[in-house]
Amino acid sequence: MDLGIIEDFIQPVFDEETCRQILERVLDIDAFWLPRHTQLPLFTLGATNYYDIASNPGRPYERLMQQFNPFLLDQFGDVYDAVLSALQARLNQPVILSPGLAQPGFHIITANPLFAYSDYYDIMHAPWFKRRDGVGVPGNPIHVDTAHIAVGLPDVVNGLKVPTLSFTLPIAMPAHGAGMKLWTYTESDIGEMDTEEALALLKQADSRLVPYSLGGAFVHSGVTYHQARGFPCGSGQYRITFQGHGAWLDGQWHLFW
Repeated sequence: MDLGIIEDFIQPVFDEETCRQILERVLDIDAFWLPRHTQLPLFTLGATNYYDIASNPGRPYERLMQQFNPFLLDQFGDVYDAVLSALQARLNQPVILSPGLAQPGFHIITANPLFAYSDYYDIMHAPWFKRRDGVGVPGNPIHVDTAHIAVGLPDVVNGLKVPTLSFTLPIAMPAHGAGMKLWTYTESDIGEMDTEEALALLKQADSRLVPYSLGGAFVHSGVTYHQARGFPCGSGQYRITFQGHGAWLDGQWHLFW
């Protein structure tokens, strides 16, 4: 099934007060946050393919998924229900949590002066993996989403590429806002370029910034290059997003992280 390129806003999924309540619930269980850097305040609440498969030779994904899936559903069942309902209503297609995979979760970034944005932090995904938890700022990766491949879902079915989606729903943002930088380039446009050539190309190519809105979900196919923007620098600020990926299989969207 060719679903085309998805790019859409669903807003609001949660109003400001509901976001505040969800934020308090996330902060109340900070003992369960998974630290994702040795020095910087980067965390997830839940297993993720990019930290627990692609960039970790220990591959703790399945173990963490088994620990966190029931815990997250118990703590945030209302959040999952609301997000699945909102996606299903907007896409007009069935949406499920993919069996046997980590479900969507929270990406948590608390304030640090080093998060002040600089072009110096721009990096492609492959070199980011090598420095993701090293000394200093790991960089802000420019990437396309291939999460479905990382977790073992098919990339091609009956000779056709499997349609994909990614969504990001902010429940807390820094005072200056947050969003996503988007290019029109895909992996096939980059071709056989090495990472330095690809980065140089994207830095001079046209792009646009999609600003997030609190409680609203930004949904896109993930097949064009993109980069998170807007990180908390000031004391007491957060960038906390509920997010995940999806793959169209067996006539329904399978969500995972």
